[in-house]
Amino acid sequence: MKAKKIIPLCIFASGVIGTLFSCENNEPANTLNIVCLNASYGREWIDQIVSNFKETHPDVTVNLKAEYDAEAIIEKNLASSKNSDDLYISVGNVWKEYAAQGKFLDLTDFIKETVDGVTIQNKVASEFKDSIKFKRSNGEEKVYRLPFTSGIGGIFYNKKMFIENNWEVPQTYEELVSLCTTINNARLPVAGDALGRVSVKPIVYGGTDTDYFDYAVFNWWSQLSGIDNIKEFLKYESYENFDASKNETYNNLKKATTYWKQIFSDNNIDKSNNNLSASDAQKDFINGKAAMMFNGDWLYNDSLVYTTTGSQSETFELGYMKTPVLPEVDENNKDNTYIIGEDQYIAIPATSSHQELAKDFIKEIVSDKGCEVFMNKAHGFLAYNANYENMNITDSFMQDMIALRANSNNKFTNFSSNRKYLIGAVDVWCTGGDRPFLSLLNGSFDSYDNPIDEAFNRIASKAKSKWDEWTSLAG
Repeated sequence: MKAKKIIPLCIFASGVIGTLFSCENNEPANTLNIVCLNASYGREWIDQIVSNFKETHPDVTVNLKAEYDAEAIIEKNLASSKNSDDLYISVGNVWKEYAAQGKFLDLTDFIKETVDGVTIQNKVASEFKDSIKFKRSNGEEKVYRLPFTSGIGGIFYNKKMFIENNWEVPQTYEELVSLCTTINNARLPVAGDALGRVSVKPIVYGGTDTDYFDYAVFNWWSQLSGIDNIKEFLKYESYENFDASKNETYNNLKKATTYWKQIFSDNNIDKSNNNLSASDAQKDFINGKAAMMFNGDWLYNDSLVYTTTGSQSETFELGYMKTPVLPEVDENNKDNTYIIGEDQYIAIPATSSHQELAKDFIKEIVSDKGCEVFMNKAHGFLAYNANYENMNITDSFMQDMIALRANSNNKFTNFSSNRKYLIGAVDVWCTGGDRPFLSLLNGSFDSYDNPIDEAFNRIASKAKSKWDEWTSLAG
């Protein structure tokens, strides 16, 4: 569909009409300004989407700002009275604050429009159906953001290393524990260490980005609690939800964290690397310093970049294992899969002067064609239903992931439109800053008889002390 030219009712002092401009921000009427995150998924995909969009909108100029610090740019521009942005594609729980404050355009009617013969609402992947609407403090439920990617996280492994050493991919938690012992006992030398002073560890330390551990831990949580109980918890109806001694669902998160901590023992990781960035930790994994890594599926796109810059690709091939099943788990919960993406957003700022163009661009992204572009260029999944079987996907890892997702019916996220809106970015951990992984690994709680008890007691205490403040600020 060709973009319609918008003729503004502006009168120039000279009486001569020159280039068509929007009255609000002096931007050309057929210009689209986009801010997009450029991180592990790269920017090739958004560059291709822009190219595809221009084929059907030849008169439109697209100004794309694809930056790693997109979140900071968006925050700054939304605070400006002269914001000329038209579309945001980024990551950050702050989108909930923007939605609550009315800084994003209401897309409730827009999702009824069609792409590929179905409504946008029905294009949204099932795991995001519960969170597509946002409940503001006045009780209104509207759509202010569309999801961006639908990522799978958990435990990744070096497939070549596993094959060479005849290691079986663990299906159960007990098998995972046993595998770690096997790897430690093997004392395999790390490639490039001629003196053999360093041996391969079972798991690479995740570095400072310990939120990556959430992905496996949430899978274990859902195995113990079931998805319906987690959705009930996500309503955040009381600070007592965060008290593991009073809320069984939260106590199961504590149990899941305990299982994680047992795996991340001193024997299984190299704690000397606890100050690494996630990027450097990934490079250690790809260069053979560990057999496994807890991460998200963007790791594959990162690995393709690393292997073209000198890493030992002949010794590495990425594999993904379904999160091993914990002991005594209900059969119905074994295939539960946590999906990464509730903190991501595609949104139009309410101040945009080119809202219809921005909507057209969103349609380009969420279409089957857009999903195929993202699959081939970013090596990931957009958060939209698409017919992947009919796409030209030749990458073997991505083909494996398509098959895995096709057999994962019990998918969930950690956000729901049923949640009580609270100022302070309340999440599963009370707030993101209370996530206990790093403190448990760096020894902050080692002086206590039970470090995990202390970590969760502090979460409960924080929720109780801040709850009235958060509720009051929410109105």
